[in-house]
Amino acid sequence: MGIFAPETPLAGLHHLTLTVSDLDASLDWYARVLGFRVVGRAEVDGMRKALMHRPDAFSLSFVEHDRTAGGDRFDERRIGLDHVSFGLPDLDALHAWIAVLDRHDVTHSPVTAATWGSVVSFRDPDGIALEFYTR
Repeated sequence: MGIFAPETPLAGLHHLTLTVSDLDASLDWYARVLGFRVVGRAEVDGMRKALMHRPDAFSLSFVEHDRTAGGDRFDERRIGLDHVSFGLPDLDALHAWIAVLDRHDVTHSPVTAATWGSVVSFRDPDGIALEFYTR
């Protein structure tokens, strides 16, 4: 066994930070479509940052760098983030979220049987891969 044993606790996922091309547009989309709310904003060293939260999920942090490449798009085939997966309790919740995505004209995959449950994939305004996954 390595240095870290099960006795060394973790308290879950604190937050996940995504680099975005337009902070305000991303905050609007994640609030409107996924129900996150802004709990803080800051400007540090040429970066605009914000933290969003939902009581039933983890926090999402966003950063808009002053040197983000113009026209750049997310690509899960590069080293780094592959996708963000939001856990859902069951298929009823998955279908409820599909209705939300449809209401906001968010393109998504059909419900797909996956390795550990059912999944629906979609993307945010920067093309970041997101999914809803049943537990």
